[in-house]
Amino acid sequence: MAVYCLLVVAAAILSPLYGTAARQQPSQVVIAVVDDLTRRPLPNADVIDLETGRHRLTNDDGKVTLTWPVTGVLSIRVREVGYKPIERILRAGDATDGTAIFGMSRTAYVIAPVQSTSRCATEADSASRLLSVAVLEQLQQGAGKYEHFRRQYPFDVVVERRTTLDRDSAGIRVHRTRERYSSGTWEEKYRPGNIVMGPDSRFFRVPVLFLSTLADPVFWENHCFVARGVETLNGSRVVRLEFSPSANIRGPDWEGAALLDSATSILKRVEYRVANLGRNRGPQRFEGYSTYRSPSPFVVMPDTTVVVWWLRRAQRDSVWGEPDVGQMLHLHELQFRKEPPRN
Repeated sequence: MAVYCLLVVAAAILSPLYGTAARQQPSQVVIAVVDDLTRRPLPNADVIDLETGRHRLTNDDGKVTLTWPVTGVLSIRVREVGYKPIERILRAGDATDGTAIFGMSRTAYVIAPVQSTSRCATEADSASRLLSVAVLEQLQQGAGKYEHFRRQYPFDVVVERRTTLDRDSAGIRVHRTRERYSSGTWEEKYRPGNIVMGPDSRFFRVPVLFLSTLADPVFWENHCFVARGVETLNGSRVVRLEFSPSANIRGPDWEGAALLDSATSILKRVEYRVANLGRNRGPQRFEGYSTYRSPSPFVVMPDTTVVVWWLRRAQRDSVWGEPDVGQMLHLHELQFRKEPPRN
């Protein structure tokens, strides 16, 4: 009988504590991301929990659901291509009916004449520097969004490769292949100052400058960037952001330009060539460009890449003639491994 009474008393004592703990269990909050002016939902917005570093992409309705931590406070950063990033500290009382709305305002590029001739923005060239920072932020967002997208929506691709050779008296030869890749192995990791790999001029490998490289912090740390203003590409106005290897890079590395739509900040094209090419192995000149497609709003991925290279050195007066080899890689087929995102 004594044991029974003891258990009842213990239960009576613990019951209020248990109820308090139950009420303190973390609940969920819906983050709704919208255009500040039109109130239109923004899908594929990058919602970052700054405490954990976790990234989530909003759904077609511009929403993502997060769990409140035991502290009851969330530090949130929201990014969307073409919009200014937002950072907010959320508490339970900030979410009306369990929803916190983030209104995003459009990025407006202030285009001013560029006076500097340097390939890197300088303090003296403040107009170019401010524009470069804005464009660079948008390019980083776009490249990073693709990285998160391919993790959240893994896919397989079939790439059609067409190689054109013009090296002997037999004339031009064309070789076609189709290759299958997964979203996790499609693109190779960037290696600063060491992008030409191989033993000699006949056998070498140059990984294409894909989006995974543009999203790699190591790439940004080893390159200089400067926005050169607005130009026209296929009837659309684009901002040109040039990049070149920084002074600490001695070996072969990428230089070129990224072209972003001036209204939406969507990446349209990347032009590139290999700088610091040595004379003992690999190509003597290597250049190309990539274009992009959008499998889901605000997300771009590689579509077509064209590269050409010369195995011989330039003749007098820097006359190169026709390239020895040309390749075109085209995204022939795209298949998502689970339910694909809706456009």
